[in-house]
Amino acid sequence: MGQVTGSNCRLVYDAETVFGTTPTTPAAIVAYFKDEGFAQDIEQITSNIIRGNRNPTTPFTGNRSVKGSMSSELAPYGQALLLKHLLGSVETAGDTAPYTHVFKIAKLPTSLCFEKQFTDLGKYFLYNGVRVASASFDIKPAGPVDVAFEFAGQKETVSGTPVDAAPTDMGHTPWEGFEAEVQEGGTAIGVITALKFDVNNDIQSDQYAIGGGGTVYGLPEGTAKVSGSATAIFESLDLYTKAVEGTASSIKATLTKGTGVGTKGNESIEFFLPELKFKATTPTIKDAKGLMLELPFEAYYDIGAGASALQITLKSTQETI
Repeated sequence: MGQVTGSNCRLVYDAETVFGTTPTTPAAIVAYFKDEGFAQDIEQITSNIIRGNRNPTTPFTGNRSVKGSMSSELAPYGQALLLKHLLGSVETAGDTAPYTHVFKIAKLPTSLCFEKQFTDLGKYFLYNGVRVASASFDIKPAGPVDVAFEFAGQKETVSGTPVDAAPTDMGHTPWEGFEAEVQEGGTAIGVITALKFDVNNDIQSDQYAIGGGGTVYGLPEGTAKVSGSATAIFESLDLYTKAVEGTASSIKATLTKGTGVGTKGNESIEFFLPELKFKATTPTIKDAKGLMLELPFEAYYDIGAGASALQITLKSTQETI
């Protein structure tokens, strides 16, 4: 048997209705990814017993923890369920395709399960009780939009049988930077050269109960934090003045294929941060070339009509999420 290669591995995921329990009728989705980091860590606890010589004694087996990560390219299909588990809720409009899905910050769904498939070996590593801890998005003027997810999970199980023998492959046609438009304060702005934002769910991962076999009891979420940064060509004081004066603003980034109505090949996704404040960072002169303005920001919910610090609107042919 030869060495396992990454090109022959596959990652699939599904939604759980009971925390830590694989669905009775699996409906797994194939995840397109650049790299992943799902792994179990089992603590070893050293004994401090004294026994009359200097040799160490057998260590104890401690708690088990599961963490994961996945980086990919933002695409219309195959990631919507992850967005739902990142923010919490989704409302879908449309009786027939295309459909409009609106994601908002709310109580997180139960959990997910992921399976790492080492097909060269015929072995399958299943991770149950997985919750989306955080995600980051990176929009550039050209090239794919990078998206990276971080996860926390309950347990790992190794099997010779896949959780779903025929997972759904939705394909991968990622959005590109030149398909993006950015609005600041409700007006299109053409000087943004980079836009990054993160969502952190503040997942608590240290709840271990006596008799629980060393697996985490639950992974409750805390208050969501939405923050990021925009890099702009420095040609006026407008944005800098907003930052200095603490003026509330907003950012809307829209990625559109074709017409953007949601039919196949015409999908769109909109990231709307309706209330945010920029942090003032004075531009510095590093060389003789054009200067840039760095604008870290933090989003929040106060009076926004959507009642969410981040609202994501996806238009596609996918009916249910």
